[in-house]
Amino acid sequence: MDQWIVVLALFIVLLGLLYKWSVAKYDIFRERGVAHEKPWPLIGNIPIRAMFGGMPVLKHMIQMHLKYSGSSVYGIYALRDPYIFVRDPELIKLIGIKEFDHFVNHHQMHNNMQESILSKSLISLQDGRWREMRNILTPAFTGSKMRVMYDLIHACSVEGVLYVQEQLQTGTAAGIDLEMKDYFTRFANDVIATVAFGLSVNSFRRKDNEFFRIGQSLSVISAWSMVKAMLHALVPRLMKLLRIQVMDTAKINYFTSLVNVAMKYRQEHNVIRPDMIHLLLEAKQQRHAELKDQTKDARFYKEFTDEDLLAQCLLFFFAGFEIISSSLCFLTYELCWNPEVQDKLYEEILSVNQELNGEPLTYDKLTKMRYLDMVVLEGLRKWPPAISTDRVCCDDIDLCDENGAKLFAARKGDVLQIPIFALHRDPENFPDPETFDPERFAEERRDEMKPCTFLSFGVGPRNCIGNRMALMELKSIVYKLLLNFKLLPAEKTSRDILEDIVGHGLKPKNGFWLKFQKRQ
Repeated sequence: MDQWIVVLALFIVLLGLLYKWSVAKYDIFRERGVAHEKPWPLIGNIPIRAMFGGMPVLKHMIQMHLKYSGSSVYGIYALRDPYIFVRDPELIKLIGIKEFDHFVNHHQMHNNMQESILSKSLISLQDGRWREMRNILTPAFTGSKMRVMYDLIHACSVEGVLYVQEQLQTGTAAGIDLEMKDYFTRFANDVIATVAFGLSVNSFRRKDNEFFRIGQSLSVISAWSMVKAMLHALVPRLMKLLRIQVMDTAKINYFTSLVNVAMKYRQEHNVIRPDMIHLLLEAKQQRHAELKDQTKDARFYKEFTDEDLLAQCLLFFFAGFEIISSSLCFLTYELCWNPEVQDKLYEEILSVNQELNGEPLTYDKLTKMRYLDMVVLEGLRKWPPAISTDRVCCDDIDLCDENGAKLFAARKGDVLQIPIFALHRDPENFPDPETFDPERFAEERRDEMKPCTFLSFGVGPRNCIGNRMALMELKSIVYKLLLNFKLLPAEKTSRDILEDIVGHGLKPKNGFWLKFQKRQ
């Protein structure tokens, strides 16, 4: 009997210690005057249904954002960790641009990404090493470099159109229904394969090619992956000790070997191909020349290694595979429900096609299409590729407006979240935000937009370095699809997509279905 009393007492003590540990950080927001809801022990403010994919997460984000409409910031405890969400555009400008030196870095995730080669990628690097890598890579993403790479992307768009045409031949006069997430994932896969890895895979014809299969498996967020990520956030040292990894290292090594083989072959055979590997090899050679330059202080120039190059290729893969396919799904979804926008865009596309007189579309023609630009930007406004971004405060600073009034006192170690998706759906920033209205981005209306409210590619010096390439991909395939097909709602097309997107993936529960009709 005495033994059971001792066991029970130990259990109660352990339970008490666990409780104290789980709520140890929950006074931070109250002490600093940050608006927030009362957190639950261990899980904080994250709904249990949201953790396991049982509720519309994007809709919940908008509701939380609008709930604190009178506050510059609000707080959310994600498990035990406090995150400060910034909703004031003036504050975002201070964090992202004016006081950037205090907010250079992204928050470092507690998982095996930091032990893998991805720790050398631009998004993971910090402080001086990030600045240096950004300077090395920036010349690879200029308009002139994108122009050289355009033909590779255009070829993938042509294959995408050929696939739909072949499906239409076996369909009915009314058209065919396609699940667009699969379709655009194959397109994005082919673009990344050719642009970042120097491969031609054609996933429309070779549906189960290895590059596509492994890439898709890496982009799927399983329930077990979520559990591992949560445990890495709660007990990172234990997870590291047990060698439990969130990411599949073997699959990452597959892509690493592809780049290694491609680089070795090109260097041995003097092969030049206008893709990302070539541009990164050029950047590597440029850095090597700077290191040899006796007139420059070598202390400020670190070597750009093969591992650095590999890390950027892997970053482009992860950024391009999911982001491009999701953005295209949402954009074509909006076009099918907004026929007047689609018709106006088709008129511009048809006009440009007639000007080309049978010649292929060029990069210069594509970038000068004003209405196409407006449509794509409105798609990215309503459905931004990244639903949020973050910055970590490296030193205490009082953030003040132009009149000297203090907006927020940021402290060293603060993780500041910029909720891009919710900001884009805030009627204070974009009137009637649920309406798909490309005219918001008309040249004569650009002055109406508040600074630092359109953040589809991030903000300030740490914005997305590949935004030109992303826009080129989106515009290229949309041009080709609308030139050849009319996009209509299918029987299975979602009518309330925000309600239908549950869990952590940006996909409605029944998929992205559209009907394609051949244009006469």
